[in-house]
Amino acid sequence: MKKIAFIVQRYGVEVNGGAEYYCRIMAERLAKTYEVDVLTSCALEYVTWANWYQPETVMINGVRVHRFATEYERQVKQSSRIEHKLKKWSRPEEWEGFGWLKMWARALVGKTVRRYSRLWPKYQGPYTPDLIDYLKKNHQQYDAMIFITYLYYPTIAGLNVAPKKSIFIPTAHDEPPIYLPLFRPLFKKPRAILFLTPAEKTFVNRQFQNDAIYNDVVGVGIEPATVVSDKSVAELLGTAADYVLYIGRIDVAKGCDALFEMFTRYKQANPSSLKLVLVGQSFMPIPEHPDFIAAGFVDEPTKASLLAGAKALIMPSPYESLSMVTLESFAVGIPVIANADCAVLRDHIEGSQAGYSYQNYDQFEQAINQVLTQDTTTMADNARSYVQQYYTWSAVLAKFDKAVNYVANGR
Repeated sequence: MKKIAFIVQRYGVEVNGGAEYYCRIMAERLAKTYEVDVLTSCALEYVTWANWYQPETVMINGVRVHRFATEYERQVKQSSRIEHKLKKWSRPEEWEGFGWLKMWARALVGKTVRRYSRLWPKYQGPYTPDLIDYLKKNHQQYDAMIFITYLYYPTIAGLNVAPKKSIFIPTAHDEPPIYLPLFRPLFKKPRAILFLTPAEKTFVNRQFQNDAIYNDVVGVGIEPATVVSDKSVAELLGTAADYVLYIGRIDVAKGCDALFEMFTRYKQANPSSLKLVLVGQSFMPIPEHPDFIAAGFVDEPTKASLLAGAKALIMPSPYESLSMVTLESFAVGIPVIANADCAVLRDHIEGSQAGYSYQNYDQFEQAINQVLTQDTTTMADNARSYVQQYYTWSAVLAKFDKAVNYVANGR
């Protein structure tokens, strides 16, 4: 039996995050055919990376998890300052007050860029030098090491340890940090890269010209939930009113501020009992509004019940690399109303014909009115078919096996 390791910034059943959830379900699935370790931090949340779990080895659903303490919490001011300097030094054409000769000479030296590129991941976090030391001492025991998410220290530092046996799942999308110069070499290090969607692959290959590296679009297996809450939706929410649903991190970065504004405007223009139900941990204030219901972080049966009873799932995020909750919604025949500025979400909507995308308030309003007033039976059938065609576990696991064998055999 081959032995593999997942390296990810956070891990646990309590962890609220798309990449982290993806890592957990993949690790649990692959544990049936591989010996699986997970190497991660002791952090529960990403805002501070504060140690919450103990630095120890535990078993979670058949997966061995090694937790390493963060040496210090996220250094917001320092990382922002370094990010600013990296952008300035790596774009000499934007400098002011220098002659061209001096400007290009300093840019070519590159010492400053390299120095800041080493500092930024440590300040960005989670800074876990013990995890990297463990990798250096123990990477020989693994046939493949799978790094999930490009943005954080465990991946940025870890990919340097044994790149020839590394598989990189970047979960990348078009956002400011990915243009920092430190990521140009990072995306060319691994032996293999696995993408979650065709849109992610297109973006990464265009940005880094790394399509010569072994790569595949692996996605994720999606199955309708088999266990739901013992309580009815009306009992869970305290109302029998119709509702649209948001599931995920409640955060400005996820477009929740715009969602709150548009839904408030929608209710002013379209008075009704319709509610907006919010499932997930909040990292921003939720406006006080009679039609907002904050359910908080819920267990999987409760989430499944709320999803199955929704008129639609709303995905306002401008940045997604897969959006598992969109696929989970499709799997149970619930249409999705998604931000058209996100290429991944737009591709899901167009490919499935199981929802609506919006770029402005008028389109948002029209989409909600359509799911409330029109027969969505065809949309529900399209949603289920889309998942069955592209997101089955058999196809996903076969692609993982192929990548692991490619790395392990050194072809």
